[in-house]
Formats: sequence, structure tokens, C-alpha cells
Amino acid sequence: MVKKILLVALVSIGLPACEKCGPFKKEYYDIVGVQALLLRQPAGAAGQVLTTGQSVSTADLQLRLRLDTRLYSARPASTGGFAAMACDPTGPEYTEAIDSLTVTSRFDYDAQHPAGSSLNDLVQLENEYGQLIPLREWLAVPRVVGEGPDPAFRFRQVPASSLVQQFRVRYHQTNGEAYTTETVAIEIQP
Repeated sequence: MVKKILLVALVSIGLPACEKCGPFKKEYYDIVGVQALLLRQPAGAAGQVLTTGQSVSTADLQLRLRLDTRLYSARPASTGGFAAMACDPTGPEYTEAIDSLTVTSRFDYDAQHPAGSSLNDLVQLENEYGQLIPLREWLAVPRVVGEGPDPAFRFRQVPASSLVQQFRVRYHQTNGEAYTTETVAIEIQP
């Protein structure tokens, strides 16, 4: 009789799953926001986050995006009885993809880029190997982000109108979510 009660209890509640993801089969990251940081990042050196009013040369200036994420899990479908559950050994995944990114400034950058206009033609992605890729080329194909390092960008030229710049980034995903963030105001030197 005790064996039957124990068997019924195990079938009803299932066996415990692995500690990492509890009673779930798969974990995912949900992007819930974006932060934009400005760094003094000379080639081959560690970066320093800039604060309001600091100055930096265009060659050392890097705009970096940090994704704010939330971890969630997908519950397995109920099988109506005993179900063995296992965690995915690869760990959590990012499933959202970026389809557009727009960088603007609150100040005039040059004659072709007044305040509030897109600076995308001046922005280049710096990949993990230090190679610069034009932003438009990088965005040509929607891509899952978050699996590698935070996206880092460089500017192709010095601002001509105002050395003081404060950037706004609009980040849009293929699922319709959009996030906007601003950097601190800094001074960019030639």
C-alpha cells in the first residue's frame, strides 16, 4: 500500500529537475532595455567610462550598448503523468533580433548632421577583432544580439559644429520592441 501511494505521488508531482533551471526545459533572455555608455577606449587598452563634461579624442571614443535582460523559462507541456525533465546544457539563449539602430546627437555634429538627425553614416561597429564595419552594413541582416560582447561603435570623423555631444540611441527589434537611451554629455577633441 505504501509503495502504491509513493508511486502515485511521484507520478503526480514528477521528479525534481536539475537545480539550474528548476522545472523548466529551456531558459531564455528577454531584452527589456538598453544602456548607452561612452568610453575612452584607446586601441589595445582597457576602457574607461566617461562622465558628464569629460573630454576624449575621436580616435579613443567608443559608444557601447549594454542590454538590460530578464531571464525566463518556457514550461514544458503537461503530459498528464510522469515526465522526465532535463535542462538544456547550452544554457540560456537570446531569441530577439535587432533590425534597426539609430544614433543621433542633441547638438549639431556638422553641417550635414544637425541636432536630432541620424549619424548612422558616421558610425561603425567595432567587432571583437578591432575591425570597423559600417553600421548600415552590420544592420543589413537582422541578428541575434547578446551572445557576444556588447556592441561597440566608433565615429568616423570629428564633430565640426560643436565639440560638446550627447548621443541618443534608438534600438529596435524584429518583434516590435523599441528602446531609447541617452549618453552623458562629453567634449570630443580632434
